[in-house]
Amino acid sequence: MEYKRPDMAPETLLEKVTLEALSALALGPPDHIGDIAPLEAVLPLIAKAWGLLEETLAEKTKRLERGKKLAAENKGGVPGEPLLECYDGVMIADLLWALLRTAARLKEGTERQAVYDAAALLDEGLNLQSFLLRGGRRSAGILWAKFRSVVREDDPEARADICGEASIFVSLLYAHGLAKTA
Repeated sequence: MEYKRPDMAPETLLEKVTLEALSALALGPPDHIGDIAPLEAVLPLIAKAWGLLEETLAEKTKRLERGKKLAAENKGGVPGEPLLECYDGVMIADLLWALLRTAARLKEGTERQAVYDAAALLDEGLNLQSFLLRGGRRSAGILWAKFRSVVREDDPEARADICGEASIFVSLLYAHGLAKTA
């Protein structure tokens, strides 16, 4: 059986990161609002990397500001938002791959590091490591090593090559996730 891994649309990535930040705000106490800083910081970087419209980013930022206001008042989640979405292995692989591809498109090392930091926070919140390690400790280690290489690499062509290499491991994770959910 052949697995075809579609790439997550940048708009979808922006939405998923926004929802994860809103979910974290809904779960956490008011004194932990700052914990979502890496997710908040990555939103404009996703928009920048993919050339998304200012209005698209502004809508996500407005929702996040509303979530932070409610969290500060200890009022829980934003009404009407689909919070606390459960991620399966396929969705986790898609999210991580979309963040890696986003980092590879950014020129500045500090921006790529910010995307990596957001991925690390999502790793913690969504338990990415648990899924990745079930897919094989070696594959998980290689994928994160490729992500770190993208962060450190200044040459855009070299970053594209690293993404090509990482794609193989993401495809394996995708196939593993499909097998586990079938």
